[in-house]
Amino acid sequence: MNQGKFISSINESATLLKKFKLLKRKGEKGNGNYSDEFLKVSKGNNIVETYKCAIKNGDYDFLLNDESILQFQKNSDDLRYAFIQNPYNFISKDEYVTLIYTAEDLEELSEFSIEEMVDENEYEQFLNEQSLNSVSNYFRYDCSPAGYRPLVHSHSHFHIGMNENVRIASSKMITPLKFTKFCIKNTYYENWKSQFELDPNFAVEVIKMKNDCLPLSADKWDPAENNDLHLT
Repeated sequence: MNQGKFISSINESATLLKKFKLLKRKGEKGNGNYSDEFLKVSKGNNIVETYKCAIKNGDYDFLLNDESILQFQKNSDDLRYAFIQNPYNFISKDEYVTLIYTAEDLEELSEFSIEEMVDENEYEQFLNEQSLNSVSNYFRYDCSPAGYRPLVHSHSHFHIGMNENVRIASSKMITPLKFTKFCIKNTYYENWKSQFELDPNFAVEVIKMKNDCLPLSADKWDPAENNDLHLT
């Protein structure tokens, strides 16, 4: 995957996130230019500390509305994508106002917007006090020749959770857009399901995302790997 296609696919990912009304803002760093602190912390197996470090240092390409993050990195032919779902239970501002105001209060304040009714500092403090979400997702995709050994360590693979030894092989090189679609479908399922009802042509978009993922060359995918469970 050349640099142009890589950047184009990230831009398409932003468009897809906007379609689902999930995108809060783009990060300022891009292409894995993350802080030294994050690179150190992320080598551990503590997803909460990894997440908190990424948020503190702005180490993400996309910040989502529920404070989850997406990262995309390309270094020559090596690829690394990561999705870290907010590990804390997230309460939206719409839900928050129903907790701090009575129904009568909300009726009286109906002329005001949600933003006007919420004190940003108090809301941020409220979010910081929430308990951990025991079912939050962590997905990572790696594509690298380092350690490649057919049926032992695949060239292209997904990690689900923090156990480094969980690798789901793929016979294709995954694009940022395809990875983003995977994260949306498996984290925001209700949004994903309703999109097919809202847009009859969405299925065509999904098929195109897969077609953009090119098969690995013979030196990166041994025929023996077809006998193992993998993504095609």
